[in-house]
Amino acid sequence: EMVSVPDIDLDFPRDIREELLKRVWDYFDQDRAALLCSFATYRVRSAIRDIGKALDLPEVELDKLSDMWGATGVGDEMRRLPEFAGKADAPMWRDLVELAQQLAGMPRHIGQHVGGIVLARHSIKDSVPVEPARMDGRYVIQWDKDAVDDARMVKIDFLALGMLSCVDECLTIIEGRGKPVPDLGRIDHEEKAVYDRICEGDTVGIFQIESRAQIQTLRNTQPRNMDDLAVQVAIVRPGPIVGGAFDPYMEYRRRLREGEPVNVQYAHPCLEPVLAETLGVVLYQDQVLQIAIAAANYTAGEAERLRRAMSRRRSAEAMGEHWERFRDGCMQYRGISEQTAHKIFDSLLGFAAFGFPKSHAVAFALLAYESAWLRYHYPEEFYCALFNNQPMGFYSLEMLVGDARRHGIAFLPPDVNRSGANCTVEGDGFIRLGLSFVHGIGEEQAKAVVAEREGPTRTASRPFSSIFDFSQRTGLDRDQTENLIMAGAFGGNEREALWEFGLFYRKQHQPQIEFPLQQDMVQLSALSQWDRLRADYELMGLSPSLHPMALLRPKLEGITTSRQIAS
Repeated sequence: EMVSVPDIDLDFPRDIREELLKRVWDYFDQDRAALLCSFATYRVRSAIRDIGKALDLPEVELDKLSDMWGATGVGDEMRRLPEFAGKADAPMWRDLVELAQQLAGMPRHIGQHVGGIVLARHSIKDSVPVEPARMDGRYVIQWDKDAVDDARMVKIDFLALGMLSCVDECLTIIEGRGKPVPDLGRIDHEEKAVYDRICEGDTVGIFQIESRAQIQTLRNTQPRNMDDLAVQVAIVRPGPIVGGAFDPYMEYRRRLREGEPVNVQYAHPCLEPVLAETLGVVLYQDQVLQIAIAAANYTAGEAERLRRAMSRRRSAEAMGEHWERFRDGCMQYRGISEQTAHKIFDSLLGFAAFGFPKSHAVAFALLAYESAWLRYHYPEEFYCALFNNQPMGFYSLEMLVGDARRHGIAFLPPDVNRSGANCTVEGDGFIRLGLSFVHGIGEEQAKAVVAEREGPTRTASRPFSSIFDFSQRTGLDRDQTENLIMAGAFGGNEREALWEFGLFYRKQHQPQIEFPLQQDMVQLSALSQWDRLRADYELMGLSPSLHPMALLRPKLEGITTSRQIAS
């Protein structure tokens, strides 16, 4: 009964996605492969601004009105506001109110879908309007995912996951250090020590389960296997929360953990086989199909259409069209009252646009476990790869450095003769920050510095002998070199090194000036700890060796620490 092709989502490491897309273009060419578009739609606030400009109303007042607009109608809101009370019924402002409400929800401009590509056997241009994308050689069709779905075209989402790149690099680092590379397909996926850390909420930097909400929930649910972890991934999302699944599930898990009897409540007995694994609540899109079949006597095809309605841009409207069919099926097939049918349908409505298929949740749970397993067994390699694949997740590098320290990792400052372009593992328990982590030094420039230092082969490496040697050989500008100096990349006294580089820079750019270099050197005090901390944060956004509280603690006598609170 299906009237459309299945959804196909493929997750790739972030760093290889562009190469894969290039291969798709090369194979299918521009006639048979094109990106989907997406439509940004008007909200009332943006409609007020655009229509107001078209009506030539004062921009200052339009901005004020759009900022103040609340949940009530625009006209009612204007009458409530003193500065607009007399304008709500004036001709141009009345037009604004009427047109803004009409325009809400309409397309505002076309954009590019995050990863959706349509593939075709014949020329796409024969069926769909196509326009060039900003990037040369790429094309965007003027239909969004819903229109493509209705037309039964083949769409594949090429999605990029930073954690896949992180895991990939972590394995490469493990191999580069001469350690046996683990086969993630054969590791123990129920290792107690790994789950102990997950259950403690020790998951900063772990895929999908690192947010504060996830950490708090993990301590309640205490997942101990892959099914539990899949539930964890699926439940801390808007769908289950809006659908009312979150609180009941948490309560049942608490009772199970504390050994209390659990009597799971189902809206109707026919739902027990469907919802038993998730303790009576709807967590997966698959359950939507099963509920529709079990409770409302849907055919498999009808249930699939209901599921697809949930993923459309106007999912609430699309779901609303199914209510009468669902209600009638519940009442006629199962004798379920209209009130109970409404309760069941509301739990599905809350899922609209936010639900996971179980396969999706399990795939994410697998990656969450693998990242937790690598962090437990190979902490230096995992954190190193994690830093090199930022931005990713919820936390800044500063927060990740603090978490790594709590797991026994120490950090070394960037060094022009030791650092790579990115972070590297140096010995056991040490990570050396990369040159590209210093502000003003891009990754390509950092790679060029490393290439100059190492030569064509490592056997021909030529370390930088001085700041002058570095400046002449790398061609970095003054600001970049000074940033490296202040970040500690040359060692020694940073202030004296800055002075010395200033003399060299002056001599280099004003050759007519003659002066004996040694005579012009001065003795300057080294950076204090506070100066070092400030320079680190200004130049790298983190400090490899210092934490602000460590410097403040001597002045906080009598203040209870978080560590003391725990006991």
